[in-house]
Amino acid sequence: MKKTTNGNGESKIRKVIFNELTLIIAMVSLVSGVIFWVTSPQTETEIRIVKLESQIEHNQTVVEALEKIKNNDFIELHLKMDQIESRQIEILQAMAAIQQQLSTIE
Repeated sequence: MKKTTNGNGESKIRKVIFNELTLIIAMVSLVSGVIFWVTSPQTETEIRIVKLESQIEHNQTVVEALEKIKNNDFIELHLKMDQIESRQIEILQAMAAIQQQLSTIE
């Protein structure tokens, strides 16, 4: 088999192999580019979903904290109302005692 060379001293076989290799590299690059182009929106969507899930978790912790504060305030208000009711009863009892004393004086 006789190898033919061009003016640069390269054989035809070497040139064909180089061209085939270049074609394969170009095809792999094209396929990977298409794959990245197709999966890029999916990746962005997944990142957004993760951010939204994180925000939801944060909002839930804020809601739980506010719920605890509300419950504590409700309990505190209930205790204060009980104290006010007991003071009113004491005042009414004292007024009844004063009225009884006044009625015995007259």
